[in-house]
Amino acid sequence: MSGAQTDLPVWVFDDFNPGQPLGNFAITLDDAHLDNWTAIYGDRPSGENVPAGMLVAAMMEAYLNTIQPRPPGNIHASQKLVFGRSAKAGDKLEAQVSCLSKERRKERGWVTFGVVLSVEGQDVLNGEIRTIWAR
Repeated sequence: MSGAQTDLPVWVFDDFNPGQPLGNFAITLDDAHLDNWTAIYGDRPSGENVPAGMLVAAMMEAYLNTIQPRPPGNIHASQKLVFGRSAKAGDKLEAQVSCLSKERRKERGWVTFGVVLSVEGQDVLNGEIRTIWAR
């Protein structure tokens, strides 16, 4: 993940609009990603397909790199995952990040983001990240 871009304004709750595309991010499931996975989980992915958890990590990487800088104090409240076709080591994942919804509950801002990961136009993961936004 790249460092925070301090020359950009911090995203605040009012910046988000339901249905708004927020950006795209590409991730290649290269040796660096496989090595990071191995460092954490101990076993390098074997076989043709990467583990589903690696796709979840890629979803979070796309979200974190697309929406920055973020205010300190955000809370990851939940996520939903729907897996599509399998992804393989070496695949280039194209991530599309969007704002699905937002609402105020008990004076807190809740934002639901959509992250769709695809390979060559076929979805491998359709995820939602629900966040309590700090500002």
